[in-house]
Amino acid sequence: MQRFRLDQMAIILSSLCMIHCIASVVGLFAIGLLSAFGRMEEAFHMAMLAIIVPVSVVAIVAGYRRHRRLPVLVPGVLALVALSLLTVFEERLHGSLWEPLLTSLVGICLVITHVANIRTCKDCDVSHDEVSNEESSPA
Repeated sequence: MQRFRLDQMAIILSSLCMIHCIASVVGLFAIGLLSAFGRMEEAFHMAMLAIIVPVSVVAIVAGYRRHRRLPVLVPGVLALVALSLLTVFEERLHGSLWEPLLTSLVGICLVITHVANIRTCKDCDVSHDEVSNEESSPA
């Protein structure tokens, strides 16, 4: 169960990022004060990127090494690349609806990837347990 903690942490971090994006949109339209906090916003995005990417990479790669399923690995890698690109181009997207929308979509993709990683690893454990039980039982 210990190996799923990184996936769970990545799910929480991605969810936090999505909540932040939704709150930013609400703040942008309801209050109009978001632009005053632009530098703080940028620092938040860089800090989240610096945490989410390493945690997600370690969790996804560790899961892949266990289950060897490309349909779990590839979407996760693509989502991390997209998240990094969104951070790089944040200045161009800042203040538009595209920034929180795209970031939320990427966050959803990451959450789905981590859930798939957990499920696939659990299925892999079951498969390995069944194979080892069959090998050890007398015929």
